[in-house]
Amino acid sequence: MQQPRISRRRLAGLFVWAGAAHALPACGQAAPTEKHVLVLGAGLAGLSAAYELQQLGYAVTVIEGRDRVGGRVWTLREGFEDGQFAEIGAVRIPDVHERTLDYCEMLGLELDEYKDGSPLYYIDGKAFQHVDGEPWPVDGLNDDELELTLGDYWSREIASTFGEFGDPRMNGFPKPGIVEKYDGMVYADFLRMRGTSDAYLKLYAADNGSEISTIGTLAWMGAEVADQAWGATYHIRGGNDQLPKGLAEKVGLDNILLSSKVTKIEHDDAGVTVTFSGPDGDESLSADYLVCAIPFTTLRDVAIEPAFSADKTRAIKELFLMNAGRGYIQTRTRFWEKDGIGGLKIAKTDGPAERIWNLSDVQPGSSTKGMIQSYTQNHNAEAYCAIAPEEREEYCLAAVEKFFPDIRAEKVAFYHFCWSDDPWAKGAWTDILPDQWWIVAATRQPEGRVVFAGEHTSVWAGWMQGAIESGQRAADEIAAMG
Repeated sequence: MQQPRISRRRLAGLFVWAGAAHALPACGQAAPTEKHVLVLGAGLAGLSAAYELQQLGYAVTVIEGRDRVGGRVWTLREGFEDGQFAEIGAVRIPDVHERTLDYCEMLGLELDEYKDGSPLYYIDGKAFQHVDGEPWPVDGLNDDELELTLGDYWSREIASTFGEFGDPRMNGFPKPGIVEKYDGMVYADFLRMRGTSDAYLKLYAADNGSEISTIGTLAWMGAEVADQAWGATYHIRGGNDQLPKGLAEKVGLDNILLSSKVTKIEHDDAGVTVTFSGPDGDESLSADYLVCAIPFTTLRDVAIEPAFSADKTRAIKELFLMNAGRGYIQTRTRFWEKDGIGGLKIAKTDGPAERIWNLSDVQPGSSTKGMIQSYTQNHNAEAYCAIAPEEREEYCLAAVEKFFPDIRAEKVAFYHFCWSDDPWAKGAWTDILPDQWWIVAATRQPEGRVVFAGEHTSVWAGWMQGAIESGQRAADEIAAMG
């Protein structure tokens, strides 16, 4: 499949977000003197920071609580036939995520492009496929919505507002007056304000996820503007976890301490000390600087002496991570194709299964088995994750068979996961809620010799790009300190 053309020149510009501009670290430039940096977290944010700091001449030690690297980039290969796999975390790479693609190129990772296709809709208990130009069979649409495609809707109601909001990539986001105007508004209410009917919102949510009824308008629009030129969508051949694994090898596995749970951070003008519980018991390490790249949901359980600033402490306490529940179904055949259904999202629904994502086209080998997942979030994820783990398969299959009646006969294997159950993240990705815009600057603000990385500090919250961008920025901030 076609490979994107990437160049480091695409990464040379400034990134402007929440009023702060940051250039990428000058890779390969040695630091004036070798200094030691501790990095908390071996997800993509921490690994990116560690790699870039090493390129600048810093000695780095990464401390990770899990027994693996990658954080919320996690490919599951056990339990499926024919060498197939499921992506528990990150699924896709947009072609405009140049920082992610640049690392893929550096590591020699091959990419596959997700195929386009026609999805099945399941709205108000009715299953249908939609042909552009024909009326939607959905009750309650406005007259001008009956034949409006989701692409045309995006252009008319969303992209047309980009000039008002500003651009995180180019000239700052948001523009003056935008916070006061929109900070208190859930994104779905922003669309209603523009005249969108509740019926059409069902279609939009079926495409984009039920998250739109929770996330703040500013957070959603920042990501929309940043990725407005998105065209193709990629997956790393063999599994997306090869990206963090490749970075870990670059950093050096001897420099990464796994199964080491951080319990205390001490910091002052002279340096930092981190206490952690590792395989050999409690240990402490000291260094000149610290990159904190663990989720704030985890950081809440870490003792911090002296306490961070009031805004940082409040941000750690209040930052919200959206839950995501996933039910992975390996199927005997790709049965949906006989009905002309295809693409990454083969079913878009307003029901408890939410969206059905199709990873079959990026599986290895020539097997004709399928790999799909029910990808729930928000209230759908909470309902899915509230039931007993042993009951989740039946819950998922019962929801899916309403629009894919062959699913029980087709099932080969099933696996479930809820990100709220994960002790190292306690959620899937960051949503900045209404009246929380203040939290954006607070998450990124350094605290003396402690700097912060993670998708929760980036406009690309929930994306590998966000983790990478934040890690590169954190390395840049330490380099600026000396």
